[in-house]
Amino acid sequence: MAELKTGDRVSLVGRIQDPVGRGQSVTIKKELGRGGQGIVYLVNFDGKDMALKWYLNAPDNYFYPNLNNNILNGAPSDAFLWPKALTERQNGSYGYVMDLRPKNYFEFGNFLMAKAKFKSFNAMLAAAMKICNGFMMLHRFGYSYQDLNDGNFFIDPQTGDVLICDNDNVMPQGEKSGIMGKARYMAPEVVAGGIPDKYSDRYSLSVILFMLFYANHPLEGAKVVACPCMTEAYEKKFYGSEAVFIYNPNDKSNLPVRGIHQNVIRRWPALPAVLRDTFTREFSEEMLRNPQKRMIEQNWEKLIATLRDSLVICPHCHEETFIEEGKNTCMDCGKPIDTSLQLKLGARNLYLTDGTKLYIDHDNTADVQVLSDPKAGLLLLKNLSSGTWAAETPSGKLKTVVPGDVMPVKAGIKISFNQNTKGEIINA
Repeated sequence: MAELKTGDRVSLVGRIQDPVGRGQSVTIKKELGRGGQGIVYLVNFDGKDMALKWYLNAPDNYFYPNLNNNILNGAPSDAFLWPKALTERQNGSYGYVMDLRPKNYFEFGNFLMAKAKFKSFNAMLAAAMKICNGFMMLHRFGYSYQDLNDGNFFIDPQTGDVLICDNDNVMPQGEKSGIMGKARYMAPEVVAGGIPDKYSDRYSLSVILFMLFYANHPLEGAKVVACPCMTEAYEKKFYGSEAVFIYNPNDKSNLPVRGIHQNVIRRWPALPAVLRDTFTREFSEEMLRNPQKRMIEQNWEKLIATLRDSLVICPHCHEETFIEEGKNTCMDCGKPIDTSLQLKLGARNLYLTDGTKLYIDHDNTADVQVLSDPKAGLLLLKNLSSGTWAAETPSGKLKTVVPGDVMPVKAGIKISFNQNTKGEIINA
């Protein structure tokens, strides 16, 4: 295959939404990078900079029409850096055009190597929520991803926003792209030669989430460290037939090794027990062998929402910490936190401490911020949402709280955040 060079024009089929269609083209400006599948070029389309992925070895004939169908159907959600247009076959190959990654987004691998760091736990939870929601929407569209790994994610460390890339491997559920993925992220049944599907995607998702929270692979402990050389045969054992979770309560043969797996050793006891329990279940022998029992994306979203409900700002050191049942000491300064003031929303109890942000719904936008009024000696709730609240005191007085306005935190006040969500401030 002849590589492309600056100034080359590449003709497009498909579309970049409207008004792009057959007969349009992009012009090569420079090379941005290359990998095993192909080369990524910076291109100009009608005055706009975009990216072109050009295959080094053109995939089989089924790959081309599938990619075109994905372009025509559009992205399942805004989490995906989705292909926008397919090129004509030329110079012995072809490629596709997509939006450029914004400069403030970093590859997931940079977070694992501490070259990038989340601004906050809130940002980390936002990234986890966006990833889960993206794959929920992907599966609802009838797709499976098939090649999920740490190279598929660009993340903004300030906000936790995520862009999922390399979507050319996305296929209809039950069909095979021919690209199996990386062994470290492949489900055991795929390592053994099975066809990727939404169930194997869910295994890969659990691996990515574990690495997001603990910065360690869930199956890489003492057994992998002792491996003299990682061959294909060893990969099939460690990630397939003999996979063992590093914190498997029934098998201690693959525990994390001090001096090597410091991140997970430090974070495993620090993060909430509900997270530990979930991963222990998801990487149990039963889940490794029974794909259809794996946790669905909606339940991951519920878990992340639960974690976010328990995340507060410590009033002593002003750092983030998690509140758990029977454990309300700050994980940074060790001081006890008064969690008596709470916002009760149905079965949810949100803790009210100065600086804490609250999420009324399960998107990634905070709706409330707790502030302090030192003069009055009380806390306030600031409306960060775009809607107006209706607050009612125990005596029946009504107050509207418009976006940007505040209201006092006093036990007994009832708040209607919207037509479907009502809460009450309590002193537990």
